[in-house]
Amino acid sequence: MPTGPKHQKYVAIPGEPGSFYAEDCRCMIGEDHDDDNESGGESLSVWDAADIWMSNGMDEDYTFGFSGDELRRAAGMD
Repeated sequence: MPTGPKHQKYVAIPGEPGSFYAEDCRCMIGEDHDDDNESGGESLSVWDAADIWMSNGMDEDYTFGFSGDELRRAAGMD
């Protein structure tokens, strides 16, 4: 699986509106996951990504830039 340069991405904390935590990321999106907080079009929440990831047998090709740990947490597996 191709990886990009190491950078931080910010993830919303479920059930805590406006709260985020940072994680190391190596996705191909790059450093600007959310360029100036403006929507760049369609986006996929970690919960939707977890549903898709699980329905595809937890295949690493369906992580959508999220880590396995993030997807497991969103799926309620941790």
